[in-house]
Amino acid sequence: MQGISLLANLYLVRTLSIPAYAQYGLAFGFQATASILMDFGFASTIIPLIGERFEDHHLVGRYVRAAKHLRDLSFWLTSPIVAIAFILIARKHNWAWSTQILLLLSVLLALYSSGKVSYFSAPLFLYRRFRSYYIPQTFAAFGRLCSYIALGTAGWLNASVAALLSALNFTTNGWLVGRESKKYFVWPDHNDASIEKEVVRYILPATPAIILGAFHGQISLFLISIFGGTTSIAQVAALGRLAQIFMVLMTFNVVIIEPYVARLPEAKLSATYIKLLGCGVVAATGLSMFAFFEPGPFIWVLGPKYQSLRGLIGWVVTTACINYVAGLMWIMNRSRKWIFWRGAALELGLVFLVQIGFLVLIGVRTTREAVFFSFASSFCYVLTHGYIAIYGHSRKASL
Repeated sequence: MQGISLLANLYLVRTLSIPAYAQYGLAFGFQATASILMDFGFASTIIPLIGERFEDHHLVGRYVRAAKHLRDLSFWLTSPIVAIAFILIARKHNWAWSTQILLLLSVLLALYSSGKVSYFSAPLFLYRRFRSYYIPQTFAAFGRLCSYIALGTAGWLNASVAALLSALNFTTNGWLVGRESKKYFVWPDHNDASIEKEVVRYILPATPAIILGAFHGQISLFLISIFGGTTSIAQVAALGRLAQIFMVLMTFNVVIIEPYVARLPEAKLSATYIKLLGCGVVAATGLSMFAFFEPGPFIWVLGPKYQSLRGLIGWVVTTACINYVAGLMWIMNRSRKWIFWRGAALELGLVFLVQIGFLVLIGVRTTREAVFFSFASSFCYVLTHGYIAIYGHSRKASL
């Protein structure tokens, strides 16, 4: 499923013109960031909070309904802010009003539909019903790719059409996942205030990390949208698609690694943690070195319009590698409920220091500056989650 989605997005990079891909890239960036802010980790609490009680289908239903209620409330509170921010940035580049409205509608539709995917997927992961989760979405993703190719061949593919098709794909996935997921829990008649409070209390210490994580992958795109030109937006968005390669591995972490580590007995935790982290570091290091010495394959993937970015490929892939390692630690830390205020404070302080310092001393007005802005920021996350892992292990050892 991830592979087909990656092909679809890379097809857009190669097919759309520079201005069109800048428009689509900005819409994609808004959707990606706002989705994390709206989800706020609500759906991610279902598996760790249920834990060993997963055989109670009524209890699972209460947690799913709590996550849905909180996610829906977050959508209605946040979507006006998203709409205003998107229009303000889009107007700066003098795009047609019709394009701005269609792109915004696609963003809002994708945001609402992605919520269904997030909270309805948890029971399928909990009971390891991976086929029920992936096979329907794989067919939907394949349909989106075929639609892109057909419209591109006919000359009817533009930013608005691509964004709307992507949003419809999210809508289809939400319906499909919801239909499969409802077989594995009992939907309660009412919202449970006590469950919602438990979800909020659990996720509260991670609030700064969630907010920073939402902007982490897209902040360079937003900054270049504000301070740079349309061509730079397209280039930064295109380079961001290379990082999507790691989404396959990040999905593996969420689906396989998180439940596995969450169920580990304490005696096996430290050794397993080190082994999994070591495998991630070795794989990331190898890919980073390859990107520096052989950037050609990555440029071929992006297409001839982006040949001027050859010298930045190694840095982009290395940044993605560092973020992957940080994400792996975050997933394992989260699975053991290692969410501490001191970790959030450290992450917030490091990110603020590095990013504000970079903006003041260098700025983000060109594609190169945007790439190195992301590279510098990536160290904040890997250092923070490394510290949390050490602190979590030390607390475990002292108990």
